[in-house]
Amino acid sequence: MSQPSFTPEQIEQIRTQALKTRSVGELQTYINSTFGTRLTYLETRFLMDDFALELAAEPKPSALEQKPQTSNDPLEDDVIDEGGGTVRVSVDPVTRPGKVVNGTVTFSDGKTATWGLDALGRLSLSPTQIGYRPSQEDMIQFQEALQEQLANGRRGLGL
Repeated sequence: MSQPSFTPEQIEQIRTQALKTRSVGELQTYINSTFGTRLTYLETRFLMDDFALELAAEPKPSALEQKPQTSNDPLEDDVIDEGGGTVRVSVDPVTRPGKVVNGTVTFSDGKTATWGLDALGRLSLSPTQIGYRPSQEDMIQFQEALQEQLANGRRGLGL
């Protein structure tokens, strides 16, 4: 069964409800009853990932509360800072279906997106804010950081 497509207004309605909801099951029930869909628990989780939906029980720490990462793991983060801001790329430890590798990127303006690379080498980028388009400079930095990540930490992918 394929996941239904939602309008930007519906996504915002779901986002608002997610912030009031304490579990994926509750959000799944809300979506199914409100929009007449039959999403499974897993499809609801994918929807949450695709649109960076957060539940009330899962508050995200603010930028002031986040500690800088001090890991030597090449898969953790690759940071490019060229005066205009920082682009941060991370590789997820769990690969999503249909992807060879995937992760998240935070652009210099603080906006985030999920990215994925499929078996044919096609790169997909899904911003968490509907309609967001990163700057050309950020895209170049993202691609450079991603190449570095894959070259250093993901040898053997055949890419």
